[in-house]
Amino acid sequence: MRILGYKTYHFYECITVHGLPHMEVCSEAITAQYNRLSGVKKYNRADYDKWLGEYDCLVEIPSMIGPDLIEAYIDDPDVKFILTERNPDKWVTSVNNTVGLVIDMPYQFPFSILKYFDATLYRFLAMNELVYQAMSGCTRPGDAENAQNLRQHYTDYIKKVKEIIPADKLCYIRLEDGLDWENICPFLGVPIPEEAYPGRNEPEKFQKLVQEFLRPKMMAAVMRISAVAVPAIGILGWAAVEYGPSALAELKRL
Repeated sequence: MRILGYKTYHFYECITVHGLPHMEVCSEAITAQYNRLSGVKKYNRADYDKWLGEYDCLVEIPSMIGPDLIEAYIDDPDVKFILTERNPDKWVTSVNNTVGLVIDMPYQFPFSILKYFDATLYRFLAMNELVYQAMSGCTRPGDAENAQNLRQHYTDYIKKVKEIIPADKLCYIRLEDGLDWENICPFLGVPIPEEAYPGRNEPEKFQKLVQEFLRPKMMAAVMRISAVAVPAIGILGWAAVEYGPSALAELKRL
């Protein structure tokens, strides 16, 4: 959507551009939506505007928060909605090959230690787990009901969105039928760009982005551990094995 001139907010912007403050807000919004006993007030239009108001296009975020975010903007005459649907089983596989790979990190070495020494790292791991729990009914990859719960969450979301958005404000696209500029530009009233439509986010791309985000946070956490004289030999050794001798040189420069 950036190619079309929109200032777009993905999960990527939440994590890498705005960092901890936006991750905390996103976590609060998800908690308010899915945990009625949390004591957190559900977000309204004013809350969403305060969080997302500087952007004019949201991608991924509505599916994480749920239909309430969409309903907050339905009556706005300037807002349009694009809904992409894919085979539910393929969606389940995609989720478990991306977010599903992150949710066990907080309980694995070295993240089980490092997360307590970097607030952004802690929030990132916690937020990914929160998002996944909301979608999977608090199951984990490999659990007996995991795929069924994820599939049900997805189909319920798609059904609800179709029900609440007026037909004249909705552009519905099945990914299996193809997705290109010709699908969305006429609906948005913008010219078709010469640049090719970007490819999908594959699991490998997601994993690369996660590693690029995590590495400096982990290095900073290791330095904090060292600064408070907590034994860090094992973690330093892990960093050297994982990232090579350059990792230790990088730590010295932090």
